[in-house]
Amino acid sequence: MRALFFPLVLWYTTAMKNATRTIEIGVIVLAVLVFGLWLYQQETVLSVGTVFALASLSLFALTLTASLTRFVRIFTKTEPSSFSEPDTMRIRLSAWGLLLVFGLTVTLFQYIAVYLIADPGTTFQRSFRFLYYRSDVAHYMAIARDWYVPEGDERLRLVFLPLYPLAVRAFTLSVDYFWGAFTAAQVFSLLCLPAAYELFRLDTDRRGAMACARILFLLPGAAFLRVPMSEGLFLLATLLAVYFARRERFILAGLFTALSAFTRSLGILLLGLLFMEMLLVFLREYKADRSRAFRLLPRCAVGLLLGCCGTLAYLAVSWTVSGSPFTFLTYQRENWHQRLGLFFNTAAYQIEYGLMYLQSGDMKIALSLSLPNLLCGFAVLGLLYADRKRMRLSYLLWSLVYFALSTGATWLLSGPRYLAMVFPLALTLHQPGRRKAAELGLEAALLLSQTAYLLMLALDMSVY
Repeated sequence: MRALFFPLVLWYTTAMKNATRTIEIGVIVLAVLVFGLWLYQQETVLSVGTVFALASLSLFALTLTASLTRFVRIFTKTEPSSFSEPDTMRIRLSAWGLLLVFGLTVTLFQYIAVYLIADPGTTFQRSFRFLYYRSDVAHYMAIARDWYVPEGDERLRLVFLPLYPLAVRAFTLSVDYFWGAFTAAQVFSLLCLPAAYELFRLDTDRRGAMACARILFLLPGAAFLRVPMSEGLFLLATLLAVYFARRERFILAGLFTALSAFTRSLGILLLGLLFMEMLLVFLREYKADRSRAFRLLPRCAVGLLLGCCGTLAYLAVSWTVSGSPFTFLTYQRENWHQRLGLFFNTAAYQIEYGLMYLQSGDMKIALSLSLPNLLCGFAVLGLLYADRKRMRLSYLLWSLVYFALSTGATWLLSGPRYLAMVFPLALTLHQPGRRKAAELGLEAALLLSQTAYLLMLALDMSVY
């Protein structure tokens, strides 16, 4: 028996090493081919845009290689399970309360800043409208009031998903849908803090989980959590879906995945993260008790099927209103010039347009559109690369796919807003053992940058 066992172990170890080497070579070859095809279609081969595109693709490919090789290794060594020392209810409620006070304080501070730059004579309440009618809130309010329509310019509202407008309708107590949208946004925004705490508490201690929740709340693009748009609801549903997946409550995870996908189209990507968590649990249980591992499968299947329902429901709405489940893609292409593109092409045209704006003297659009998109895009890739060995594998793979799809638009306007939803960044930015003064310095810097970004929106600069 031993004579048979040792050759099998040797064969398996060799196979794993070969698989890892194959992945490394395969990702490099694929990246070179894709970049070569992209470069062949460019008018100028050597340009600043080419350099930025190559840097973006290189960071992505190196991080993807690390994540895929880790994926191969999970079949021999599973990743750790959830945090083993949960809080008591008293400690939990205390943390929630402190975080809610923090969230209210930040929100009030930023609203006062918006009020101070509003038109003279504007009341504090009217200054909210001064800010928000420069964003997509009017579309959400119209959907809440009139639902979707098949004709006229109003038909274009089909590109905005239904769950947040439905929430706006539920929160509207009078004919003024603005205050319903405003209230809904604040509630969902603040609830993200305790939800983030519970999720991050699975990976760190109480102090670290609170710091991570604050950091997530203060990312520059998270300024839109204070705006009556769908970001707060999307982030809340995403955090809860991941939390229940980590706690191995896969049916609830599937439910919140569906709600996330019914809020924003990229919510469907959580199915990949959910599947990865299911796989990790299955492998762990399989090594301990095979029968118990297979008993998990029906629950996993229900969770995955339930997670598809949000996207299917939106496609059904589109079909009912317009006669086709994919009409929203036509509207995005024809009216917003948006198609799915390559994320590294985004880095190329953002730097080229940014330089063009600077040369023409248009500092406002360069500082509020091109620069934030570039900084946030490379910051996210850099952080994912730096944390590629430590970040939970399901988080890393989800973050890479989310990054590629959210920034791979043919005309990216809202990079900081989209990337503020990449919740694992908070764990990366928080370093255990860091001095409290350094932690406060980081949070202060994030607060100032976020407030500046919100003020650019209020000043009608190119913030979307």
